[in-house]
Amino acid sequence: MILDAFLSKFSEFLVQMVTDEVGMLLGIPGQIEKLDETVRCIQCVLEDAERKQSKGSAIEHWLKQLKDVMYDADDVIDLCQIKAKERLAGSSSHSRCGFPLLSCFGNPFFAHEIGSKIKDINSRLEGIAKRRTDLGLTQSPVSPTRGVRRVDSIISRKTDHFIVVDDIVGEKIEEDTEMLVSWLTEEEKGVRENVCVVAILGMGGIGKSTLAKKIFNDPRIEDEFQLKIWVCVSKEVKGEEVLKCVIRGAGGEPGYTNVRSELVPILERHVKGKKFFLILDDVWEESRAVWDDLLHAPMSVGAHGSRLLVTTRNEKVANGMRATKSHKVDKLSDEDAWSLLIKQVLLKTKMVLYNFT
Repeated sequence: MILDAFLSKFSEFLVQMVTDEVGMLLGIPGQIEKLDETVRCIQCVLEDAERKQSKGSAIEHWLKQLKDVMYDADDVIDLCQIKAKERLAGSSSHSRCGFPLLSCFGNPFFAHEIGSKIKDINSRLEGIAKRRTDLGLTQSPVSPTRGVRRVDSIISRKTDHFIVVDDIVGEKIEEDTEMLVSWLTEEEKGVRENVCVVAILGMGGIGKSTLAKKIFNDPRIEDEFQLKIWVCVSKEVKGEEVLKCVIRGAGGEPGYTNVRSELVPILERHVKGKKFFLILDDVWEESRAVWDDLLHAPMSVGAHGSRLLVTTRNEKVANGMRATKSHKVDKLSDEDAWSLLIKQVLLKTKMVLYNFT
């Protein structure tokens, strides 16, 4: 029961952290998602392990190792919560993107410390997860109170279009923004469809969402399109929730219905004849159908020249969504990484001086 509580708490903590910004700040792009998957694999066999363990057995030793790691993981959560409370008490401006814990990573030294701890926990848990097969542990049936993985928890960690200026450095992002804005606003010759798709590709935590935010808030996009809509899709998603988000972004109100056949006409009504710019952020292979099977038809009634910008880790997703152009985001150069570090140190210094005075 204690282990189950630890794993559930840690899993909820990870769900809050699965964003491009956190991965970049901690210096561990892709590690948090990987760790979340590992935790879920262990949680699925935990009930079987507790049932089969006996004194001095290999399974008892396995559970003890798991408990030791989870104590360390709990310490990481406590550290982040304490640091977040300290920073939020000093300034409410540090609550970013609806994620209060993000505020604690404004200090690059603390972020590096937490990133190192998470990498260590990930490595130890991976070893523990691999041993589950050798021990003959099997996945237990999901009950209403154990091992439940809520789809809503994935949706609740949505990205949004607000820019964190302190996290933007270097000329490369400016160059990429210029190029992509040009792609999105120029006329596509020989294209009959009303909506053209452009993709931003890159590994997790590399900065795809940050680039998309910069494009979304560019004045030229504002001038070019009648509607701007931002939706975070993520790996697991409810189609009805996406429909509702797009409807609200288009200035409509979906009401209380969750019936797709009722939501689709509402969406069509609000985008018909309008030139729109839609961003679908963080699209996975598992969630690509959101565009193919759900949004493509009703959004096609928009005006000619409308654009869809999709961010994804998977080139197959971009190809499957028939992107006419794709741009791959590269990792920060050494100079830009150093610049980001300096900006964060200066920000922390200013906050210390402000609180001191």
